[in-house]
Amino acid sequence: MASTTPNGTLSGHPIVCVLLNKNLHYNSMFWEKNPLDSIIHMFMLQVILSVVISHTIYFILRPLRQPKLVCNILAGFILGPSVLGQNKTYMEIMFSPKEMMVLATVSNMAVNLFIFVVCIKMDAKMLTRASKTTWKVGLCCIIIPSILTLSLTLWLKNHLPGIKSGNSFPLQFSVVLSVSYFIVVTHALDELNLLSSELGQLSSSITVINEVINSMFVIVGVASQQQDSKSSVSAVVSLCSLMAFAIFVIRPMSFRIAKSTPKGKQVKECYVIGLILATFLMGVVTDAIGASFSTASIIMGLVIPDGPPLGATIVRKCELLLYEFFLPLFFVRIGYFTDLTSIQDWKVLLTFVAILVAGCLGRIMACLLASSSSDMRTSNSILLGLIMSLQGLAEIFIAVRWKHQKLVDDEAFATIIVGIVALNAVIIPIIEIVYKPVVENLDSPAAVRLRYRSLAMTPIVGELRVITCIQEEENVPSIISLLQAMHPNDVMPICAYVIHLVAVPSQIVPTLAPYKNHFRKFSNPSSSDNIIRAFLNYVEHSQGVVQIQPFRMISPYKYMHQPICRLSETIHAPLIIVPFFNTQEAHVTDGSLRILNTNIQAISTCTVGLLVDRGLQSPVSLTTFSYNMAVVFIGGADDREALALATRVSQQPNVRITMLRIDLIGNHSTLECQIEKEGDDRLFRDFKDMNVDNACVAYREVVAHDIEDVMKALRSLSDTYDLVVVGKRHAIPDLQQLLAWAHYPELGVLGDALAAPDFIAGTMSPSVLVLQHHGGPSQRGYERCNSNPLL
Repeated sequence: MASTTPNGTLSGHPIVCVLLNKNLHYNSMFWEKNPLDSIIHMFMLQVILSVVISHTIYFILRPLRQPKLVCNILAGFILGPSVLGQNKTYMEIMFSPKEMMVLATVSNMAVNLFIFVVCIKMDAKMLTRASKTTWKVGLCCIIIPSILTLSLTLWLKNHLPGIKSGNSFPLQFSVVLSVSYFIVVTHALDELNLLSSELGQLSSSITVINEVINSMFVIVGVASQQQDSKSSVSAVVSLCSLMAFAIFVIRPMSFRIAKSTPKGKQVKECYVIGLILATFLMGVVTDAIGASFSTASIIMGLVIPDGPPLGATIVRKCELLLYEFFLPLFFVRIGYFTDLTSIQDWKVLLTFVAILVAGCLGRIMACLLASSSSDMRTSNSILLGLIMSLQGLAEIFIAVRWKHQKLVDDEAFATIIVGIVALNAVIIPIIEIVYKPVVENLDSPAAVRLRYRSLAMTPIVGELRVITCIQEEENVPSIISLLQAMHPNDVMPICAYVIHLVAVPSQIVPTLAPYKNHFRKFSNPSSSDNIIRAFLNYVEHSQGVVQIQPFRMISPYKYMHQPICRLSETIHAPLIIVPFFNTQEAHVTDGSLRILNTNIQAISTCTVGLLVDRGLQSPVSLTTFSYNMAVVFIGGADDREALALATRVSQQPNVRITMLRIDLIGNHSTLECQIEKEGDDRLFRDFKDMNVDNACVAYREVVAHDIEDVMKALRSLSDTYDLVVVGKRHAIPDLQQLLAWAHYPELGVLGDALAAPDFIAGTMSPSVLVLQHHGGPSQRGYERCNSNPLL
């Protein structure tokens, strides 16, 4: 005998009468009772086993590049009837009916919370920003696979005896296997660290389009499940009314909550709890009208604004326990439902594999056809089709509903789960091995010159494009002063691409978009408004020689680097300036901002400057602008970039430059190092000749016999400088060997020393700008001079 759910579907669990006082409470083991007779004890054991076994399998299979989804399902197989469940005693203890009701309830709650959390990360604006090509690919990725899978399902239905062929289920079966779900694709891309890549951004946009189309299928499905036309109309109207209530009532309330939260403060817990309870309440309503609880999770996740402070707070409070403890219970339940020994007819397995492959090929065909009108490479189109073919928790959750509704039997259900595992086990390693978003083939010297850019390669005459990343409002004066020190004028204008970095702890889809809200007037302007308006005021006072392009980046730090580097390649910017840390963070060695610093240094194809911002010695005033800069020059490509920056700054009459040349003798034994040294000497002489009559440029040349002499020369700098510029790497093996002792290796040896608050005598140390030349072909000779690998 089976119980039924409120909407009439079979639950698959027998009704069992238990005494709560004997199963929920346990006195002690000294009463000669089995602790596993307690529901609470058994539930805790299920949690522990699911987490330990899934993590163990992931540790073993990670060298094979297997995703967590595959490992979690395999853990469910091991704990279920397929492996350990072959022992009847184990099965009676581990999966007795009273424990399964608790497990089913908690696992369903975990899945719906997971859907809710992931949908909060979905940016609905991706629909409006999607290009025609994205819409074309999104539509083709549903239509073509649906046609192929439906045709194959109807043709081979005799070989699928476990799948109900009546009514519209073959159509539903084909659509589910053809839709690419946002929660599946983005979760897999997040695990691969590809969310911010070009294909990651494109596939995320396509899945959002797929979700919009899938919502229409949901409405049709709710209507088709009713008994008569009147009930169908009532169900559809009720569901649409709930959507309208969420969009026009809950969403404005969420925005009001976010705006009322003070800057830097967290959202009040009562608001977070209220929104989660509202999600549960809406789930009850959607389940009552014939839709699933997950429909409410999707609706509420979409209407709650993503990013800080509200969306990020909800995600941060839910993620750890949800992902690492409760969600694995869902896969234990899947393992309970999946009996691999029930797969007796291999024709059924091969038929389902054929349908699954047809859907995958359909997506690849769709991407190839839709991308033929764009400049996307064939290999990337195929990889995009593979990404869109990924299946996961959404398909598994739907398969469980099919099993409860008796639309599939045990053999068909086990076949579906095995197919999903095999599909992910094959596609994920292919994507991880083949797709390298940073590495591109360069076939011509012209392509090399366009891809790799530096200040030294950029003519002084003409527009200079600089990408400036701003973490907080305190960074603005230092960045504006640095731009002004570059002496923008009619002959040397500057176009600054200002990016406000809004870091979120959640795994939100990275968003880098032009920021236009600063044109609107708010009584309580955001931090982005204040930052962009400060730069606009600077532009107005610059009389047209400085222009800005404002952007806003909402993302975890680990995903920010790829969109920024792609923007630098698109606009051919030779310089990216990124904040390192402020004074309060000076002693934090594991700050998340360092993830951005190291990643952007690793993949950037232009010069990267890390700005250790300690403020200015004097207030910013463009009418009486004055700036004091020191440049440390030892040698190497990075120091030559510092020299190129000093060349530009030397044209500014209100800037005093102190050029500290340190000649470390006895470290140029090889021929290549001698060539590097001669190149450094020539460029330094050219700089001196160009500024021979410039009273604002001073020189100090120091001969150093060892590293201690180098550090003494650095300590001789006074504390009156606004900025000290230094290269990150130097073609001197003895100096690079000290990198292992640096607190911040991304700053290099000298940058790390200068960044120490007490390195230069005085009550206030200057800001430090550490420049790293791109890692292009011009760096090969430098790398051969250095005996240590470069970071």
